Amino acid sequence: MKKNSPRKKNVSKKRNTPKKKSYPEVNYITETGAIKKTRKKRYTKKKKNKVGFKEYLRKKAKAAWDARDVIIFVAVMLGFLASLHFMTSYNPSNESAICTVTSVEIVEHEDPYWTSGEFETEECGIIKSSKSPDGIPIRKYLQNFETGKKYRAYKSFDTRNDEFDFSVLRFEEIKE
Repeated sequence: MKKNSPRKKNVSKKRNTPKKKSYPEVNYITETGAIKKTRKKRYTKKKKNKVGFKEYLRKKAKAAWDARDVIIFVAVMLGFLASLHFMTSYNPSNESAICTVTSVEIVEHEDPYWTSGEFETEECGIIKSSKSPDGIPIRKYLQNFETGKKYRAYKSFDTRNDEFDFSVLRFEEIKE
């Protein structure tokens, strides 16, 4: 044979490099063969940084379960605030009373953003109001009231059953 011939005599068919260098097991996982009789190991490439959708959902569910006390606390606080809003600014069946206003007083509080009004009436006693309808500033709303006129006062939810000294959501002027 020639010196540079592709075929060589007496060459071993085994590889000269060790198996660890040719198939680094760090990047591969072993699988058993398809036929049970042969216990040959096949090497398949590992999936790197690929997270399945089910695994993602499991992680999110575990994180939510670990933070359940915070979630419950936030839900209770939101429920409490919603009930406060419901009791102070909701009147489902429009409970109201007709009252004649004798005087209107603007009440200043320590908080500069909170102003309320107290109305003295003949039929209903002292009525308190801290809200004004339609986004009108409360001062302008309270200055529009005239003494001696009759108004329909829509009661707030927390004082809807009171006959005297209740709080109101809004007033409606009654024209006679």
